[in-house]
Amino acid sequence: AHDVTLGDAELAVREGFVSVEHFKRYTTTGMSIDQGKTGNLNAFIVLGALTGRGTGDVGTTTFRPPYVPVTLGAFAGRRTGEFYAMRRLLPAHAVHERLQGRFEDYGWQRPDCYPRPGESPQDAVRREVLAVRSAVGVFDNSPIGKIEVRGPDAGRFLDRVYINNVPGLAVGRARYGLMLNENGVIIDDGVFVRLAADHFLLNTTSGGVGRIVAMLEEWLQCEWPGLRVLVDDQTTQWANFTLAGPRARAVLAALGTDIDLAPAALPHMAAAEGSVAGLRARVIRVSFSGEVSFEINVPARHAGGFLEAMLDAGAPHGITPYGVESLMVLRAEKGYLHVGTDTDGATTPDDVGWGAVARRKSGDFIGKRSLFRAANLDAERKQFVGLEPLDAKRALRPGGHLLLGANRQPPALTDGWVTSACFSPTLGRPIALGVLRGGRERLGEFVTVCDEEDRYAARVVAPTFYDPENVRLKT
Repeated sequence: AHDVTLGDAELAVREGFVSVEHFKRYTTTGMSIDQGKTGNLNAFIVLGALTGRGTGDVGTTTFRPPYVPVTLGAFAGRRTGEFYAMRRLLPAHAVHERLQGRFEDYGWQRPDCYPRPGESPQDAVRREVLAVRSAVGVFDNSPIGKIEVRGPDAGRFLDRVYINNVPGLAVGRARYGLMLNENGVIIDDGVFVRLAADHFLLNTTSGGVGRIVAMLEEWLQCEWPGLRVLVDDQTTQWANFTLAGPRARAVLAALGTDIDLAPAALPHMAAAEGSVAGLRARVIRVSFSGEVSFEINVPARHAGGFLEAMLDAGAPHGITPYGVESLMVLRAEKGYLHVGTDTDGATTPDDVGWGAVARRKSGDFIGKRSLFRAANLDAERKQFVGLEPLDAKRALRPGGHLLLGANRQPPALTDGWVTSACFSPTLGRPIALGVLRGGRERLGEFVTVCDEEDRYAARVVAPTFYDPENVRLKT
């Protein structure tokens, strides 16, 4: 073991453990990761000195593999360079390369923006955001989780998984939902769609799809084995593209489709299956930008050609591809939650404004009981809010801590922190989202932002900076 001392060796000898095997077992020397091949040599020398014997006369214990040292490279084998952690490429990766996408590793290699020659990434993001707000943009969201849940008991099962009501969802309609763990903490979110009475499509975060599939299987197999449900991860089988902006409907119509795109026939949070550009497609009216949006799912093998078809059809309408960073700005302007950025390992539905939905549901669901713990009912919990710097030129940064009141100075217990921040091209000023102690009751109050050595004031506001009435996304 690593913590065997000279004192331990002396005690062993005084107790009569002078045989090398007994000495080993008494002191536990050599029982660590080297299995005695390295550390025991020192122990044998000490034992010989304490007992008046030469090191060779002490003997050795049984060495276990690796008897001969093995290089770390041998363990790594061929998992080096590009093979160390295989890059996951979008099904339309080649098209994004031709579009000069600036790739970053988001678990998948995804463009964060598409800078034009001589354009900085920051300027590219601003251009892409304004294009979505004024015309139309296309976003490749293929990594989003696409889990199909089928069976006679699919509705009952999912009603126990989401805080939202599931059985009441009509066929062809979608609903935004939160998933919790048994402690009532948010672990994932996304839209779920009822494709048929016994068939649901679950969208999860792209980073969470693997663990959510595992969680669903665990609950089915270990807790509710009597439910007649099949869970099937279809994430890589479908490519997903979002057309967003005032001209999104016109571009989708130009592609050619047998789906009725009229707002009355396909309103916000509705879904339809049919043909788009000659391909089998699922179209869902959901928005993470605050604009009219159509999420179009087509077979992944057709992703590249379909993206090019959208760009061609959208050219007369000023279509612009936009990346992950641009999407994050769009959703921040709208005040949409980003799980894992605006939440942590203690965030509950009430912290992000969904407490009433969870409490209103009469049926049981994972984590429900924990929502009624005293700590989870505390009105002073950190709650999701918006932040505006008093200095319109001051850029906020994620991670800055918040102290209630103006002109505060640390040391002090933090009252919250900035979770998301950006310059809003739409509003022409910096905005931020964060969590603040009792934040929903503090709208209009001031906080001191502590960002490393900087101290500056910000106003607490509602998290929705853009179109709070949701007029644009419902048209």
